[in-house]
Amino acid sequence: MTRTPVDVDADDAVLLRRSEQARTRGDYREGRRLAEHVVARAAAAGDDPPLAEALRLVCNQAARLGDLEDAARAGAEAFTVADRLGDVPGQVEALNLLAFSYLQLALFDEALEAIERSTARAVALDDADLRAATFNRAGTIRSAMGDFDEAAELFDRASAGLTSRDVTSETRFCLLTNTADLVLNRAYSGRPVDAGDLRRGVELSGQSLALAEEAGNPYRRALTLLNRGGLTSYLDDPGPARRDLEAARDLARTHGYRSLELGVVEAYAMDALRRRDFEAATASFTEVVRTADALNDATVLVRAQELLARCHEELGDFRGALEAYRRFHALQTRQRSEAAQVRARLLTQTVELQQLRSHAETLDRQAHEDPLTGLRNRRSFDAALPALLAGAGDGDRVCVCLLDVDHFKVVNDTHGHGVGDEVLRRLGALLREDVRHQDLLARIGGEEFALVCVLRGSAPAGGPVDGVRRRLDRLRRKVEEADWSQVADGLRVTVSLGAVVGARPDPDGGGELLRQADQLLYAAKAAGRNRVVARPVSPR
Repeated sequence: MTRTPVDVDADDAVLLRRSEQARTRGDYREGRRLAEHVVARAAAAGDDPPLAEALRLVCNQAARLGDLEDAARAGAEAFTVADRLGDVPGQVEALNLLAFSYLQLALFDEALEAIERSTARAVALDDADLRAATFNRAGTIRSAMGDFDEAAELFDRASAGLTSRDVTSETRFCLLTNTADLVLNRAYSGRPVDAGDLRRGVELSGQSLALAEEAGNPYRRALTLLNRGGLTSYLDDPGPARRDLEAARDLARTHGYRSLELGVVEAYAMDALRRRDFEAATASFTEVVRTADALNDATVLVRAQELLARCHEELGDFRGALEAYRRFHALQTRQRSEAAQVRARLLTQTVELQQLRSHAETLDRQAHEDPLTGLRNRRSFDAALPALLAGAGDGDRVCVCLLDVDHFKVVNDTHGHGVGDEVLRRLGALLREDVRHQDLLARIGGEEFALVCVLRGSAPAGGPVDGVRRRLDRLRRKVEEADWSQVADGLRVTVSLGAVVGARPDPDGGGELLRQADQLLYAAKAAGRNRVVARPVSPR
């Protein structure tokens, strides 16, 4: 199929929207292509928000296309980026996708670990849709592993949130489909399934089919028809079962959903086995083995090979049964080996991602941290100040203080710049000891520091300005009384401080408060230095 070239002039938001639209309508190749373009561009630009979303789209659609290792890589990286952003919902979505990819790769321990991490985050969120989707994904993993009772409990927990208007049509579809699939998995496992459960599965499939048709998504239609056809065959209703399975096969072939086409062949094989038509089952399972081998679907391949051996045995073809069992055991060994190789490749990628993440965090810290004192730099201070002020309530006061080292040029000229640097380092440490974790402390210039506090609750005796003045004067004395002779003989260090205290933050992000604090700092210097000048905010 000829694809329209990606519009390189379109911004990331546009391409991501188109990718999501393609995913919704089941055009996973186009959606993945668009998302991968955003991944390349956002990664080069260091733009994490679109990168995280694009990686999730790549993971989702690569998995649907059967490119499972690519999907797992994208999912792991999507989680890393979401973690870096502190985006917990993004982390949950990435872990859900990653768990699905691991499940398809038969990495069951990894799938369980990923979904447990996701569930721990999802239950703490006020997001009914994401919680339902997470419990649903956990249920599909347990169902695939044969833990049917636990899967049913997880699906029940997911269903509890479906009454919320916030739950999307897609989440409803997935839960309906996977609950029906649980019944089919139980039947395929050979465990007894009563007719009521089968009919309930067919009913759920009908509901999910309506949602799939409403969304115009051929993948979802094919999946639902496959489930309904498989369930209906267990109700000994061959006509409707065959119609559903053939419709599912046609959709899968038309749109290139090879894993669903394989599912149709397996459904025919399981139906023949159930009816004890071992000749038809042998032919169908032979086709399943051939197709699963070509698709590298290890889970289906091993299961089909074991059932093929059983069919040969039932037909009295003991030579064929022996060969089939030998191949079954060889496939089990190969599956374990390939799973170990995939696990090793993905682990290597995880280590590389962790190294890249550490490097990115180092670069981010270097961009926002003053290298000499370890405090925030001016860039970080300017970015953090508006948010701190915006968090002040009507009854709070805000204190903005500027601090400057007295006669710092004399220190440098007399003792050298190395001593001057050590003075700034020690001063930064002294200041850090005296501030609360919620205060904003930064080195904003050569020997100039800034301290911003939000003072909550009732004012101390003497009023808020007097309280601030007393606190800052204690800090001033602490600097003056420190043993600076450890840095250089005869060294004495004092500081001047200007502070402004306001009942409410100013509307310009702190600019006016800083300007007034700077004026008070100069007033402290003009008055002889080594002192604090603190006043209320002056009206403009």
